[in-house]
Amino acid sequence: MTSARIISEKFTGFDGWPFGSRRLCVPCAWAYTRQPTTQPALLITATTVTEYSSGAALADVLADGPLSSTRAVVLPTARRRHILPTAQWGHLATDGLVVPWDAAAAARLTDVAWLRTTVGATWPQLSRPAPPSRLLRTQSAEHWPRVVTAWTALQTWRIAPPLWAVARSLTNPPATGAEHL
Repeated sequence: MTSARIISEKFTGFDGWPFGSRRLCVPCAWAYTRQPTTQPALLITATTVTEYSSGAALADVLADGPLSSTRAVVLPTARRRHILPTAQWGHLATDGLVVPWDAAAAARLTDVAWLRTTVGATWPQLSRPAPPSRLLRTQSAEHWPRVVTAWTALQTWRIAPPLWAVARSLTNPPATGAEHL
């Protein structure tokens, strides 16, 4: 399919195309048909593509454990670039980053959700390298080790802005209404 029918002349991502800019295969054309600003979160399998209205709607899927080699997730956060063409089986693709979604990632996501909901940590607090003493004082002493351990485990995501944006998107309260589009 001729690429000019799919993308505008202002498109700047040609460097990511291994075979030039004149033609696209049908799956690639499909991947580029939606504007980045309208790209929903997606769970992709070999036979289905499920659209989600928000990243939070995908949180349960990703917290369950590693993505299998027959599943991929696309989760836009900045909505400035096409992400779908970068999707890979067993990975989460987001703005400028594709990462394997393994057990450690699922555990970190569970930690973020627990810290935000049960512990009551705000996003600005979570962005700090250590839990604020005020937050710890509101918890029973038996929870302190888990809070500190979870907080420390999130450091690898804090230093990777795309992953930190994903963590926020996945743990934000879902908007009212349908979760699947």
